[in-house]
Amino acid sequence: MIKKITIHQLRPGIFVHDFNCSVATHNLIMEPALIKDDKIIGILNSWGIKEVYIDTDKGLDVAKAQPKQEINRQTDNALQKLAKAQPKSQRSAILREEITLAKNIKSRAISVLENVMHQVKKGAPLETKESYQLIDQMNQSISRNKDALVLLTRIRKKDEYTMMHSISVGAYILNFCSSNKISHDRTMALAIGALFHDIGKTKIPLAILNKPGKLTEDEFAEMKRHSLYSAEVLKHSKGLPDEAHDMALHHHERYDGTGYPDGLKGDEISYGSQLCALADVYDALTSDRCYKNGIDRIEGLRKLYEWSENHFNKELTYEFIRSIGVYPIGTCVKLESGRIGVVVGSTEESEKPVVRIFHDTVKGVALPVHDVDLFYTEDKVAMYEDPEKWDIKKMNIFADITEDLFPV
Repeated sequence: MIKKITIHQLRPGIFVHDFNCSVATHNLIMEPALIKDDKIIGILNSWGIKEVYIDTDKGLDVAKAQPKQEINRQTDNALQKLAKAQPKSQRSAILREEITLAKNIKSRAISVLENVMHQVKKGAPLETKESYQLIDQMNQSISRNKDALVLLTRIRKKDEYTMMHSISVGAYILNFCSSNKISHDRTMALAIGALFHDIGKTKIPLAILNKPGKLTEDEFAEMKRHSLYSAEVLKHSKGLPDEAHDMALHHHERYDGTGYPDGLKGDEISYGSQLCALADVYDALTSDRCYKNGIDRIEGLRKLYEWSENHFNKELTYEFIRSIGVYPIGTCVKLESGRIGVVVGSTEESEKPVVRIFHDTVKGVALPVHDVDLFYTEDKVAMYEDPEKWDIKKMNIFADITEDLFPV
């Protein structure tokens, strides 16, 4: 059984299933392993890890440790409360219509980022005019439909992670700003910082950046320098706000002081850097990398909620989760009626999405695929479902939106 314990309860003989670390988002994160001595416990302490998940079938148990299933249930209830507290919003444009426009924006984003990376590698200052134009286009797309561009940025090859991650983090922050009605000028400043937050990775050797195995200590130390390299690049670029420089430097800081490079704590970390940290971690968790597959987006939301107790500003984390929505497109859900489906759209109320139904658990039969708009029905989402249980990837139920959209 998978259970959660505090780091203080960890001892040799316990098998750690998940090291539950928000800072080491690169491939320093350890594989599940048996704790053999106290040395590794000291290392985990130094990383700022507060809690870990253990597997009692593979190692020692801990008295009164809470099962992960129960923790997920509590977290899911809390996420749904966040959704209910969110005010009504305007209904988005139809996804399949915005996808066509978003595809062109994604192509332009790739072109702009490739040009910027080429400039940086040559040692030339950034040309920002095209980047601001790109962000304005991204912002317009997100204002029409918050899901289309984010979904498209998730379609990436594993070796495209660095570039597509930057575009995706920019999209998440634009969506956050739109959801929270942040002024246009501030939105542009935050988004340009997000777009360039990892630009220093162009100075990291590809052998480290795309290494399929676990990084050595020296390699991880070099990887951590990317924030310093990013800040240095932006420092010498014209037309960028100071906040963009700060976001590049401090997006790996954590609210409890366990981050890097400066170990800042609480509101010593700027608003932009706190927000960028949330978007950076969420996309990193839920994206496939050269060394691991991403986790389900609902599991990513659970992690953010859990880490808001220590690593992130709690209220900002809640706002970020609301902006994404606790039922993001692609989420597999079970309705109170017993029907199973996948969320394919949002409505005026975040807890009442549009769900593409494909199965009835009450009758135990597959159903003709059809959409149900929960805003206009009495049925409600009862719980999240495991998409692998239903083998959704093989269903191709998103074919009418775009052939290559799923998996998302």
